[in-house]
Amino acid sequence: MSQSFLVLGSAAIFSTLIILSLLCAQEVDGRLIQARKKTVAVYNDIDPNIALNIHCWSSEDDLGVHTLYYQQNFRWRFRVNFWRSTKFVCDSSWSDHAGNGNHTVKFTAYKARRDWMKHCVDNCVWSIRLDGGYYGDGLDTGFPLKNMFSYN
Repeated sequence: MSQSFLVLGSAAIFSTLIILSLLCAQEVDGRLIQARKKTVAVYNDIDPNIALNIHCWSSEDDLGVHTLYYQQNFRWRFRVNFWRSTKFVCDSSWSDHAGNGNHTVKFTAYKARRDWMKHCVDNCVWSIRLDGGYYGDGLDTGFPLKNMFSYN
């Protein structure tokens, strides 16, 4: 009797895993594909003489503080959770050598409800510039970079 219970239990677990994998799958061009990893990259495109400080985190992961020099980037990969509530927030700051002070902005680098299959299917790119943060998929065809916030 314990052997049949083990078989039934294993079958139930296997069936549950298949159902969950189908629920986490997505349809693209009529094909069902598994949820892929997302990549978020933040680039310092401010100025050759300005370093960008960035600190990004989610409810589950603290990605630490990073200093990016001109044209350097910080990137991370992750999978969107089952409930599509995955969200990464970043604090960004830099100092202007022209005497205009410190510039800081907190922004949502990735939000599944905003970005899932709409804006950045695989790659989410942030270009931090003098006039603000530009966001897109890094391609000119899908979701071209657009200004999402400005530094005041």
